[in-house]
Amino acid sequence: MLDIKKNYSLKEHNSFLFEYSAEYFCEVNSIEEGHEFIEFCLKKKLPLKILGEGTNVVLTKNIKGALLKVSIPGKKILNEDVIIGAGENWNDIVLWSLKKELFGLENLTLIPGSVGAAPVQNIGAYGEEISSKIKSLEVINLKTNELISLKNSDCKFRYRDSIFKKENNFLISTIKLNLSKNLNTNTSYNSLNSFLIKDDIDPDNATPYQVCRAVNSIRTKILPDYKDEPNVGSFFKNLLLDKKTFIKLNSKIKDVPYFRDLDKSLFKVPAAFLIEKSGWKGKEIGNVKVSEKHALVLVVKKGSDSKELLEVSSKITKDILEKLGVNLEIEPNIY
Repeated sequence: MLDIKKNYSLKEHNSFLFEYSAEYFCEVNSIEEGHEFIEFCLKKKLPLKILGEGTNVVLTKNIKGALLKVSIPGKKILNEDVIIGAGENWNDIVLWSLKKELFGLENLTLIPGSVGAAPVQNIGAYGEEISSKIKSLEVINLKTNELISLKNSDCKFRYRDSIFKKENNFLISTIKLNLSKNLNTNTSYNSLNSFLIKDDIDPDNATPYQVCRAVNSIRTKILPDYKDEPNVGSFFKNLLLDKKTFIKLNSKIKDVPYFRDLDKSLFKVPAAFLIEKSGWKGKEIGNVKVSEKHALVLVVKKGSDSKELLEVSSKITKDILEKLGVNLEIEPNIY
């Protein structure tokens, strides 16, 4: 029987520890329980939101209606396909896949959150995105309560974006990843490449295990742990600029680092570079601080709230726009 809670505190379900509540809350541990709670919401005509581990969410108010926390477990291997329950911890799956000698996720180690949240954000790091490994997903349509399968092409993946982020009509229950037994690795990302060289590892011959250890070391060094310093990781997306806008930006601030997107039509510019060059790194306003470790990370102190956090982020985006003429976009989901 479902354990449906009323007026349930969400403080322990978001990494900022903001004190908001959900009118109805239910943690589901199977697809069947998902169907059951969605049916409950449909009958009561309750608006429904989906939650994973809450590491990429900014709660701004009490949730009217219902909140479904996805905790569906499971992992199995079919040839080189890996089928994972949406409630599994993402980093645990990365490490598990390496133990099983199925490769392709090593660049995405130590990203907090659940497996089901990974496609929503199209998580990415160090030259890789999860969309390149996803074969298909099983999802429940929140409006019809039907379980359906979506191919990779159905998901409309883009940089830190997908159909799931735009429409909010689906509960992701399982994902199917196509991994490889091939030892080839992607070490094209500059900081990863440099780290391997300093560690006396030839980037062109680095194993998936070496790449995983390198990424883990880099992330541990430059990103504060949300369990010690409440944050959601990168608060702003990197910028994708056309050539004209990039040249204009480079005339205002010299030697802007960039990467080219897959079809070479856009310039991907690190937002952290712009934030740091504009004097925000380590800056503290009230109970909100731009991390001194990484300028993309906003950390809150005890006693802060979402209003204060969003006010600081707004000041940063406004300052960047006035100084450099480009718009920063917030990366986490705002609830």
